[in-house]
Amino acid sequence: MSSQRQVLTADSDELQAELESGVLLLRLNRPRARNALTLEMLEALASRLAWAQTDPAVRVVVLTGAGAGFCAGGDIKVMAAGRSIYGTSEEPEQRTRRQIEVQRATSVALWHFGKPTVALINGPAVGAGLALALACDLRYAAASSTLGSGFAAVGLAGDFGCTWLLNRLLGPARAKEMLLFAQSLDARRSLDWGLVNDVFDDDRLLAEGLARARRLAEGPQTALGAIKEHIARADREDLATCADAEVRRHVQLMAGEEHRAAVRRLLGGISSAESQVRTGR
Repeated sequence: MSSQRQVLTADSDELQAELESGVLLLRLNRPRARNALTLEMLEALASRLAWAQTDPAVRVVVLTGAGAGFCAGGDIKVMAAGRSIYGTSEEPEQRTRRQIEVQRATSVALWHFGKPTVALINGPAVGAGLALALACDLRYAAASSTLGSGFAAVGLAGDFGCTWLLNRLLGPARAKEMLLFAQSLDARRSLDWGLVNDVFDDDRLLAEGLARARRLAEGPQTALGAIKEHIARADREDLATCADAEVRRHVQLMAGEEHRAAVRRLLGGISSAESQVRTGR
């Protein structure tokens, strides 16, 4: 696996992409607007995710924002002008169809992604921006960041799957509280509520998050994908069905070289440790 850093050709200036050691870093890039979403940005993100899903050079996807924000969601200035990035008010069916396509190719795609995904929340994550973060497998937050629904504050109910994601991650009581009051949580409370996995000082977030992503990229990819499958199945099937599926994948994985190589590395580490104990090192 190459460790050379590659800055990838941009589909849009509003999304930066670079690949290093199997980790694809995607950075939303409208810092002056706190990375509020545009159709151009979302289409570029959708394109990169579709490519990353199938390209073996990509083993982990990391999503973050440029500047001081993760993603402010919908652009308030566009809303104030009575416009939508998906089409005109005279064409509601077209707007609906276009937004559904974009959501499925971004937040829904992240939720179902076959490889590990990590959100590094470096500032406010609001509305649809919050949904993009919640759709990732792991979320790490800067100490100064905030997570907010924001929808009710502008007379909306939610999009990009945010209501589903909050209900799934928090349960209905806390999801309703966060959505009905357009509540914003600081990083520590987000950690307490289970919305993020850990909180780091602002200047350490990127380094800490990428270090974890590299560990995932170095791990057994087929097994990591299977773990994601098992967890997804657990949301819709009973214990016996899930346990049976675990056995079938277990047998498949044990027959593979990835498993055998991992065992050899583990035994090598144990032998090295025992040798050091015997020699007093």
